[in-house]
Amino acid sequence: MKITALVENTCESGKYSVEHGLSLYIETDKHKILFDMGQTELFCENAKKLGVDLGKVDFAVLSHGHYDHGGGLARFMQINTFAPVYINKNAFGEHYNGTEKYIGLDSGLQNNKRFVFCDEHYEIDKGIKLYSCNK
Repeated sequence: MKITALVENTCESGKYSVEHGLSLYIETDKHKILFDMGQTELFCENAKKLGVDLGKVDFAVLSHGHYDHGGGLARFMQINTFAPVYINKNAFGEHYNGTEKYIGLDSGLQNNKRFVFCDEHYEIDKGIKLYSCNK
């Protein structure tokens, strides 16, 4: 398994851009996985620089419904037109920070047929399981 950070808060190289958020590209012998999409489209720019073809991702997982993990969701769905996106059933809920600033996802995306809304446990494939803290 190989995990490549496409975007996160820090970087030792000036070659790649950073932002508050997270996006990881995961390659296994069987799958190409995108885990989170960062705050903006920046993960796509870094993916290009790293030679990662997001159009070939088999499926994506969105860890939770905050903008800094799913802000690039719409862009990923434009680049990759077939991969299902596994997402918690509560991800499109009302998410605010302590100052009442909205920090959730773009609610205009929530009816996309590629979303697979998951509950507490979901098995994507043999050896790939999602666990959620819904309670």
